[in-house]
Amino acid sequence: MLSDKERDDMTYRLAICYLKTGNLKDAVIWLETLRDVSPRYEADCTYYLSYIQYINKQYEDALKGFRSLQNSPKYETLVPYYMSEILLQKKLYAQATNVVRTSLSRWPNEIHRSELYRILAFAEYEQGKYLEAMKNFQRYVEMSEESMWQREALYRYGLACYRCEVYTKVPEILEKVTEEPDALAQNAWYHIGLASLKLADRNSARMAFEQAAASNVDRTIKEQAAYNHALCVHETSYSAFGESVTVFEKFLNEFPQSRFADQASNYLVEVYMTTRSYEAALKSISRIAHPGPSILEAKQKILFQLGTQAFTNTQFEKAVDFFSQSLELGNYNLPTKVNACYWRGESYYRLNCMQEAARDFQNYLAWTPQDADEMNALAHYNLGYIAFHQKNYVVAQRHFKQYLQFQKANHVTLLADVCNRLGDCYLQNRHFEEARSFYKRAEDYHTPAGDYAYYQLALVAGLQKDYSGKVELLNQLSVKYPKSLYAVNALYEKGRSYVQSNRGNEAIATFRELLKKYPDSPLSRKAAAEIGLLYYQQDDYNRAIESYKYVITHYQGSAEARLAMRDLKSIYVDANRVDEFATWVNTLPGSVHFEPNEQDSLTYIAAERIYMKGQAETARRSFIRYLQSYPEGAFNLNARYYLSVLAKEQKNEEEVLEHTAKLLEYPDSPYAEEALLMHGEVLFNRQHYAEAMLDYQKLRAKATTVEHRQLGLIGALRCATLLNEYSEVIHVASALLTEVKLAPELRNEALYDRAKAYLHEQATQKALSDLEILAQDTRTVYGAEATYLLALQSYQSKDYVAAEKLILNFIDQSTPHAYWLARSFVLLSDVYQAMGKKLEARQYLLSLQQNYQADDEIAGMIEERLEKLNKTKE
Repeated sequence: MLSDKERDDMTYRLAICYLKTGNLKDAVIWLETLRDVSPRYEADCTYYLSYIQYINKQYEDALKGFRSLQNSPKYETLVPYYMSEILLQKKLYAQATNVVRTSLSRWPNEIHRSELYRILAFAEYEQGKYLEAMKNFQRYVEMSEESMWQREALYRYGLACYRCEVYTKVPEILEKVTEEPDALAQNAWYHIGLASLKLADRNSARMAFEQAAASNVDRTIKEQAAYNHALCVHETSYSAFGESVTVFEKFLNEFPQSRFADQASNYLVEVYMTTRSYEAALKSISRIAHPGPSILEAKQKILFQLGTQAFTNTQFEKAVDFFSQSLELGNYNLPTKVNACYWRGESYYRLNCMQEAARDFQNYLAWTPQDADEMNALAHYNLGYIAFHQKNYVVAQRHFKQYLQFQKANHVTLLADVCNRLGDCYLQNRHFEEARSFYKRAEDYHTPAGDYAYYQLALVAGLQKDYSGKVELLNQLSVKYPKSLYAVNALYEKGRSYVQSNRGNEAIATFRELLKKYPDSPLSRKAAAEIGLLYYQQDDYNRAIESYKYVITHYQGSAEARLAMRDLKSIYVDANRVDEFATWVNTLPGSVHFEPNEQDSLTYIAAERIYMKGQAETARRSFIRYLQSYPEGAFNLNARYYLSVLAKEQKNEEEVLEHTAKLLEYPDSPYAEEALLMHGEVLFNRQHYAEAMLDYQKLRAKATTVEHRQLGLIGALRCATLLNEYSEVIHVASALLTEVKLAPELRNEALYDRAKAYLHEQATQKALSDLEILAQDTRTVYGAEATYLLALQSYQSKDYVAAEKLILNFIDQSTPHAYWLARSFVLLSDVYQAMGKKLEARQYLLSLQQNYQADDEIAGMIEERLEKLNKTKE
């Protein structure tokens, strides 16, 4: 048998076991039983029974029990915590305050002291004593582990700081309350927004209000937050993903009866006029059933901006469409209409629709007769070029002179270009003095195009029969412009000057110098032919024969080879050595015959006439029939060329390759450059980049026009980029960037490819230089990615301040290329996390999550980082 003492001990332990295991019902039974029979356990039983009543929210009974223990030596330090908590729940704040203060005074190191400070702070907050509450919440936070913090306490702490105008603490405190999707989190975000406004941090305020407005827990808070979010977006001109338009539209749709509805409507109209989120604005306007004049004016401006955006990204057909829609709206905004007309002309010009381009430029000038500004000057510049390419030199001359009248002196590159073209116009009409005057003026601008002007001055001297003056100028050209692209032309013309001044030996020496220095130049075959002709004219038949044979065997298929064969035949006939000539001709490899018979000629001419009439399929069959009838006919190359063009038009890649390959067997034929271009294009489209690059490199080397040289460079650059041949990319891109008249979009492409290649080659500083140039215009995809890459480089170098500045500026500028902006948001989150700014890191991720709609890897990046941020809080 157990003694009474042992029985009481076992009963007490049993009751505590029931309590510890959550069996409160049995715990109460045994505790009450024990209290009735054992004075020794009376205080213990009262304490635990009161505790169970506290847990069950039986506050009156619990409070009575705890009060009875206030003088208990064992429990007097513990019961104040439960008593004050109960008084707090009963909203007896003054009594709770007294209990806590008495306890803290008597037992300053009591085990529950951090919780007592929390209760005290709560009670003081509810009594409007915000300063005291703030201090005691701070004590609570400092004394307890972060994992033990109560969300409600942190929430009140943040609000107390807000009430006391200690705004700097509000975001960092309330951010810890925002994990759960409840009313507490919604209010926390709302007050983070309010505090951020007080701190003049409108970006943080915008993102905080955005999160509060995303919650549907409290409609009143949602409405206020949504309106404040819209105002922040509007006042900061923020529109990374079209928010400047969508926030007000969304607000009006969600809260049509709001007291803020009228103001929101007015702001929306204002946004239409000023936003950079053109696509979002256009979609929004399209949903308005009956737009008024102010909305239509905004629409006209938006369409114009979409056109310029498309133009900047080389989407010229799309640009024409937007500009046309803007023009169709009429005179709601006359400056916009006029500018749309000009830029549609520019778009047509890039599409090689010259008739339409000229019409728009002429209309633009008619609508702006008094404007002697840069746009007016450029309209004349473009009209001048259109007329120039149409060989209408008088009209071109008039427009170029108008350009000189309107353009400012600081645009020296264009001024020099126009002076060169005016020189060309006068030269075509044989007004040599005027031509010389404009070439001299162009050269005086000291631009990269100065060598062309200087070269043309030499040609003018020759046309004026001043051959010694021409030679002197050509000699000076190589000194003034040692890297001039006209060096080979200068040598050839120098030789021609010697020919024209009857200085044959000097001419031969000059032509031989050209052959030695530039063996692959198209002018080398002309120089070789000139040497043969000079020996022929000097009656030095043996050397003439040797020279002509060199031309025929080295430049098969060329016009020079054909003429050389004719002259060679004459020499042999004059020397009565016809048999020797016939024997030599028979040693030549199977190739095109040089002299057509009449049937050969007539058959080809008939096919060519059909082609000129535009009867493509009939012409194709006729050219094939000609080749079958005369497989080595005189017009074999001509027929192959036309068949190549027809095959390209019909998208028959196999035939393009077949006929251009035959043409390329004669690399010096008049069709070699076009054949290389077409052959390379097909190989590129088939992803045979290495073979295509060879064609483009050959085209670049033998190009006789600026256009072909640039096409060769561009093709080689794209192939090298796709083949990851980084050193070649750098080499070709650098060559392309030296081109004087390079279209802006090609310049951007070359800079971009070179920058990426530099990064792969670890030439970071060189890459950054190119990226900085590209980043100046974030409207282009190259500029958008370049800005991201610059920020990434700063982040990887741990220069977080620079990375932050770059990205925030990018967000402020905005871009139509949402992907790179989204990547920058993600990077900014990484930057803030590295800087220890967890709230900002999370805010930008949440904002991106709500506003970026594309289906790509960005969503995964956001989730990964949010999960990581949440883990750091646990």
